[in-house]
Amino acid sequence: MHDSKFYVVDLFAGCGGLSEGFTMAGFDVIAQIEMDRWACSTLRARHVFYALKKAGKLNLYHQLLRGEQIRTDIMCKYPDLEQAISTRVIQATFGKEQGQTILKSIESSMNYHDATQFHVLLGGPPCQPYSLAGRSRDPDRMEKDKRHYLYTHYLEMLQQLQPDFFVYENVPGLFSAKVDGERILKQIMDDFSMLEPPYAITPPFEQIYNDPCRYILDSADFHIPQRRKRLILIGYKKSLEHKNPKIKDIFAKLQRQALRNRKLGHLTIDDAIGDLPPIKPGEGNDSWYGPYPDTSVLKNYQIRMREDSDGIINHRSRTHMSSDLERYKFFIEHHKNGNGAATLYDLIDDRPDLIPNHKHLDKFLDRFRVQWWNRPSTTITSHICKDGHYYIHPDISQCRSFTVREAARCQSFPDNYKFEGPRTEQFRQVGNAVPPLLAKTIAKGILSELRIVYEK
Repeated sequence: MHDSKFYVVDLFAGCGGLSEGFTMAGFDVIAQIEMDRWACSTLRARHVFYALKKAGKLNLYHQLLRGEQIRTDIMCKYPDLEQAISTRVIQATFGKEQGQTILKSIESSMNYHDATQFHVLLGGPPCQPYSLAGRSRDPDRMEKDKRHYLYTHYLEMLQQLQPDFFVYENVPGLFSAKVDGERILKQIMDDFSMLEPPYAITPPFEQIYNDPCRYILDSADFHIPQRRKRLILIGYKKSLEHKNPKIKDIFAKLQRQALRNRKLGHLTIDDAIGDLPPIKPGEGNDSWYGPYPDTSVLKNYQIRMREDSDGIINHRSRTHMSSDLERYKFFIEHHKNGNGAATLYDLIDDRPDLIPNHKHLDKFLDRFRVQWWNRPSTTITSHICKDGHYYIHPDISQCRSFTVREAARCQSFPDNYKFEGPRTEQFRQVGNAVPPLLAKTIAKGILSELRIVYEK
């Protein structure tokens, strides 16, 4: 399916944001481990796209999106495709499935695709225990949450597979998360330092620990129309330093790139979704929506998102309660009248009849948030699957929350990326994902270092 020289394993793959970025950069992601069945279905759909694109049959993929083809029929036409995909997408749960069982599945994929070794291990263990919002709601500050130790499964795979590089992604709250009064980040870094063969993490732990804010990457600094801050740890085998002494500078290069991009300005909601067709609450389609509307001028980002796509999918709005629609109108109009972004305090003062029936209102002052045309979106999180109050469309004539496709645009997923499952699950997948274009930037940096190592 791919001709790449460098091979990747993606743990806790979700719907494939990290995998997509590495595939865009030229890597071959031949094993993705994920527990959620709908996310696995999305991963399989993505492999169908790449297989048909390579075969020069993109028209078949477009027919599939339009509902004119059935995936099983395509598998019958290309019998090797189903087996190739089944080896790549491994539905398994760490903690329930034994590590050796997962390893055997990875080895099977390795043999099927003639991979002699793995070069990069990707992964972001579920971040709920490290989320500041989650800890604020939990009386124990999430210190008793067993998911703190999911990283040990990542560590086990790293020890067994011994790739040249690994990428470990998580939320900034990891810096302050504690278990039994001890900071979990120190324990994680100590465990990484005990690996054999030894790995170096860039930036070094001492620098991260003393000045953590410097080592967080913001998606908005990488041509993505979304504010999304994430901790990215990049590790490499220390033995590679003698072949490529500058390998230790890989994270510093990302920082410099972010600084240059920041000076050029950030992409906005208008860049992200300004070309998508307007819809009202309840309108649209969870699968095929339709062809693109006639647009005389497109932004560069919109052109990029439309590549290899002939229309719009996953573009359906929620049906909102009338009281929520009135609140949405209030918050949009408040800003348009030059008053700035409103909070629940403004609602209480100006429209007490619209105050939500919610306990602890003081903890949710920004419960309703409009995503403004001239700014990047705020962080797209998995909470979007519960309600859309944090993601109100700026167009008052539409007066609704974001669709899955609009959230995906903010996350930098291409328009031909099909999210499977009910709309709630589609939202969850998008909210939990790493932006593919951020992953691509990281992947290109790693690819440059690997080429130096293997060309010498």
